Amino acid sequence: MAFFKFRQRGQTPAQPEPTGRRGRKNEPAPAGPQESIDTVRRRARHRLLGAVVLVGVAVVGFPLLFDTQPRPVAVNAPIIIPDKDTAPPLQGAGGAGNGDGRSVPASASLDEREEVVAAGAAAAARAAASGRTPAASAARERASAETTAQQRARQDAEAKAAREESTRAQRDEESARQQREQQAKREAAEAERRARVEQEAKAKREAEAKRAADGSRESDADAAAKREAEAKRQAEAKAKREADAKAKREAEAKAKREEAARARALLEGRTADAKPERKPDEPAAKGRFIVQVGAFSDDAATRQARQKAEAAGVRTYTQVVETSAGKRTRVRVGPFGSREEAEKAAAALKKAGLGGAVIGL
Repeated sequence: MAFFKFRQRGQTPAQPEPTGRRGRKNEPAPAGPQESIDTVRRRARHRLLGAVVLVGVAVVGFPLLFDTQPRPVAVNAPIIIPDKDTAPPLQGAGGAGNGDGRSVPASASLDEREEVVAAGAAAAARAAASGRTPAASAARERASAETTAQQRARQDAEAKAAREESTRAQRDEESARQQREQQAKREAAEAERRARVEQEAKAKREAEAKRAADGSRESDADAAAKREAEAKRQAEAKAKREADAKAKREAEAKAKREEAARARALLEGRTADAKPERKPDEPAAKGRFIVQVGAFSDDAATRQARQKAEAAGVRTYTQVVETSAGKRTRVRVGPFGSREEAEKAAAALKKAGLGGAVIGL
């Protein structure tokens, strides 16, 4: 860099470089020395001590600056001022010291500018000066009495209000308790009624189910008995038809035989009126009948039917058969030698609440 720099012709003067606040260039100022942690702590401790001192001065000084005299406490004690007529007379100071017993007048001990004032007047003057005259005392006593009466009346009113409030609270509590008891009784009655209704409905459902089961068993037994009776009648009708056909065939054969015998007799020269010897008719077979109580698929129903029949005085027996509906147990009574006996047994069974169908064997 040259010490001298001459400006050439046609050149503009060079602008000076901007400098800082102290004539230096715009360079960052060097950072000052950082404070240590001990210095910061010492400074904070000094500030804390100063704050404590200021608070103590404020606590001690403010009451002294703004202190006021306490309010006088009202005393309701009665003030009694003795009357001037009842006060004892004052004794002279030198009366007791005189040997001759003569009293010294009060004016003897006064100056020319002093005078003797009566004790009552002096007391009245002092009372007037201090505001303790009898009238003022009476007024204060009346005011105190009125204040006491007002306080007593206010206390009585507050006590009465408190008693009324307590009575009202007790009455409300008793009413609430009675309402709760009535509500509990109503809820208990409602729960009992619901339980009773549910129990009755359950008993009714069970009875209906039992009747339905009994009815189904009885209907099954009656249907089986009716089917058996119908089959028996059909068999009897078929047997009767077969017997009638057989008898008819036998009669026709017999007629043919008789016609052939008559023709043979005519050919042999015998009379045709001769009839072959007839054999006496054989006695008819004796009939047998039974009474069927029912056909049951349940062993309990079978036992119940037999117990009822035996309780009615009728002996029973059982017969197990296979039907299209499954295995059935027939409960029967008999056999009887005639239909009348069988019908009597059926009537006894019906009185016992059982069914009875008369079937011939």
